[in-house]
Amino acid sequence: MPLSSLFVEKLQCRLQAIALGAAAIGAVGYASYVACKYSRHKKNPPKSNPPTISYPDYAISEHTFVSPLTGRIISWAEYGSADSKNIVVYEHGLPGSRIVPVGPLIKGKDIRIIAMDRPGMGFTSLPLPGKSVIETAVSDVNELLDHLEISQKVNLCGFSAGGPHVLAILFTHPERIATTYCLGPASYLDEKAAWDDLSPGPASANWWTMKFPCYTAFDMVLKAAQIVDCTNVIEHMKVFSSQGDAIFLTQNPVEAKGWQNVNYEAYRQGITGYAKSCLEIFGRTAKKPWPVVGDIVSQKGITGKKVVIVHRESDHLVPLTGSKDLVKRLVVAGADAKIIVPEGPEGGHFEALNYGVEYILSDFSS
Repeated sequence: MPLSSLFVEKLQCRLQAIALGAAAIGAVGYASYVACKYSRHKKNPPKSNPPTISYPDYAISEHTFVSPLTGRIISWAEYGSADSKNIVVYEHGLPGSRIVPVGPLIKGKDIRIIAMDRPGMGFTSLPLPGKSVIETAVSDVNELLDHLEISQKVNLCGFSAGGPHVLAILFTHPERIATTYCLGPASYLDEKAAWDDLSPGPASANWWTMKFPCYTAFDMVLKAAQIVDCTNVIEHMKVFSSQGDAIFLTQNPVEAKGWQNVNYEAYRQGITGYAKSCLEIFGRTAKKPWPVVGDIVSQKGITGKKVVIVHRESDHLVPLTGSKDLVKRLVVAGADAKIIVPEGPEGGHFEALNYGVEYILSDFSS
């Protein structure tokens, strides 16, 4: 072999070694950067900076109390009329909080909505170690009803990810519940059709959450500073949900402001409560069901219980097919369940809350 060829060959080998060394150093450096960032966010989690509330009719009152059983803080707000006998316990979506962004719809109406911050969101403390968010939230609701000395049967309203929470309350304490309303509820994604209905953003997020929950949690911590930035809810909806949701919020600036405040409050303590809830709720299947809720078909004690599901056909954040499947499961379990699919222009996920609240008001007056 000519000397020139040997020289070129050696040079190529050295260059390859240098390139590999540089790549290894780069990889180690990047890994160190990610590890440091993760550690920093874990020790000092980024938090939102909730603005002064300027949302109209945001609540008639806000409260907190310390649980005598656990020493945790439980936080809630009330809407409508404090003297109404039509009591509704509201469970928010994700991200979410005690702020109900449809205040103008219920101002002065004969309804008393008790909206709670779920564990780790708003002012409510995180779950106790070893307890799930859903399990703790069910306990919080029952403690609050006892604290408020409410002995009559109450109604439940769960929006989006609040759907599994109200089902958990119904299944564990059916004797305290009159009617359960699920508005655009999260559902088991165990049918291919359900995935086909999702926008790319939630489809990807749910897939990763179901397949690699540890990675999802790690990724959320890394992106914590980004997550708690709630400055542009509308643009976020364009990317993550659907154009219809973005249009709806653009056309309803008061509600858009309300949703922004909802999100700010959700991250008041950081993203830990939100992350725990996401891992429990999304990407679940019938084979890996929600904590507490379990297998809906085999639930006992809900025979004849009224459950109303309201779901928009144009919802691409939470699929309609999931709610249709949910109704079938509830009926098999003995519940008096039905689904309502409001007609109308493309609106998406958020209009289920508006339509649902109007339906609840009409249900009470009928």
